[in-house]
Amino acid sequence: MKLYLVRHGESECNVQRRLYGRTDCSLTEKGCRQAREVGEKLAGEHIDLCISSPLIRAAETARLALAGRSVRIELDDGLMEQDMGEFENRPFEQMIAEQPELVRAMLNDWTTVVPPGGESFDSLRGRVLNVIERAAAGGRDTLLVAHNGPLSTIMMLLLEMPDSAVNRLWFEQGCWSCVELGEGKARLLYFNK
Repeated sequence: MKLYLVRHGESECNVQRRLYGRTDCSLTEKGCRQAREVGEKLAGEHIDLCISSPLIRAAETARLALAGRSVRIELDDGLMEQDMGEFENRPFEQMIAEQPELVRAMLNDWTTVVPPGGESFDSLRGRVLNVIERAAAGGRDTLLVAHNGPLSTIMMLLLEMPDSAVNRLWFEQGCWSCVELGEGKARLLYFNK
C-alpha cells in the first residue's frame, strides 16, 4: 500500500507570517491553485481514500486536489497542526522580538521545546501514529492532507528516523510525497515531487 502525503496550499496566515497551528485560515488564490495542481500531479496515482486535517486550509486542499474523483475524504483531528499555545496566531516577527531565545529554540528543535501552553511533540507524535496505524490497517492507498508538523512526524516515524530528523524535513506546498508500506517496512518513493 502507498501513503501519499500532501501539505496544504498557501494560506492567509502564511502570507501574514503568523505562527499558527490550530488557527483556521483559508487558502489564498495561490493556495487554491497549488491544491488543484497537486491534484493534477496525482491524477495518474491510484488513491482509495483521503484522510485530511479538519482545518480549512487542509480540508479545502483535499477537496480541490480530488475534484472530479470519487475518493472519500475523511476528516481526522489526528492530522491537525501542533497547538502553538500562547504563540497561536501571533505575528512571527513580534514573537521573535518578544521572546527571541524561546522562538529560536523552538525553530531549531521543536521536538523538545514546547510553546507556552502549547502541545508537546510527544502529543503530536501520538496523534499521527494513530492515523498511520488506522491507514495501514485498511491496506488501501491513502492520501493524507495535513500540515508540515504532522507530515514531517509521519515521515520520521515511517522511515524510522530519530526525532531530531523532523526538524530537517520540510514539505513544500503544491507538492506530493509517497511512502510505500509493505513487508514490515517503509520505502520512500518520492519527496516533494
